[in-house]
Amino acid sequence: MIKHILLATDLSENSNIVADKAKQMAEMLQAKLSILYVLEYRPVVYGGGEFSLPVDTELMALFEKNARNSLEQLGSDLNVAVEDQYFAVDSVRQAVIDLAESLGSDLIIIGSHGTHGPALLLGSAANAILHAAKCDVLAVRI
Repeated sequence: MIKHILLATDLSENSNIVADKAKQMAEMLQAKLSILYVLEYRPVVYGGGEFSLPVDTELMALFEKNARNSLEQLGSDLNVAVEDQYFAVDSVRQAVIDLAESLGSDLIIIGSHGTHGPALLLGSAANAILHAAKCDVLAVRI
């Protein structure tokens, strides 16, 4: 029985497709719905990894503020309480797996839109989550 669903969203234009599926499933199963957005930190590396550009902290703060606002709006649209909305700055895979385990989630719902290489069928983040998760994972095609 699925009692707790974790929606891992990228807050992209098409993420509402995945969010709608998550809401429908939560309602149908009478399960709790939590939402996670992960702001992935990726330093810009040059010269084969020998040099990297410092992170623009003001730009990162702006990204974080905008993402938190978007997450709050999505939570409101889905009727998800503020305390069930999560934000992380980490690798997507690690943040999703860690939160799903700490919440005791029975199902992770993610979007899938990979377009090349080994990620063609699922997408690199979705694929990593699928293989690392201890619970079921539903990949919604975008």
